[in-house]
Amino acid sequence: MTRDEILHALEQDRVNLQTAIAEIPDEMLVTRPAIEQWNVKDLLGHIALWQQVAIQFIRDYRASGSPKGLGLKDDAAVDEYNQRGAAFRRDWPLERVRAELDETQRELIAAVQALTDEDLNKPLPAPWDSTTTLEWLIAINSYAHEPEHVAQIRQVSGLKSQVT
Repeated sequence: MTRDEILHALEQDRVNLQTAIAEIPDEMLVTRPAIEQWNVKDLLGHIALWQQVAIQFIRDYRASGSPKGLGLKDDAAVDEYNQRGAAFRRDWPLERVRAELDETQRELIAAVQALTDEDLNKPLPAPWDSTTTLEWLIAINSYAHEPEHVAQIRQVSGLKSQVT
């Protein structure tokens, strides 16, 4: 994808997410389960967490030419990382989680704007495999990841799970 296509995808995800949560009363965002033991507030924090990972990958790339991996070797390690992120934000009020997500979204857009299409699409050096690009790392931590959670949030509100 080009930088402009990524920026469009990020903006569309932001709109879809804001539309989904606008339909749900604040009280329900913090009390009604969305998936397993997480409510919508937890999902918003989860989305922010992974966008922060994308931002850090971009920062690492700009500093050294190669993002540092998280060391998450399997699904169990990813699940543990997710649980730590949820626990870290558990006692935060909804407004703090929303503010974090808003700021993270702005930072991610700004970070992507500073990249070129070449930066985004050239294969990354070792230890990444020859098919891994910065675009892919951004995608899996943002616009390829978020639609699943927007659909879950829409189910809480009773909206169709389809996103635009």
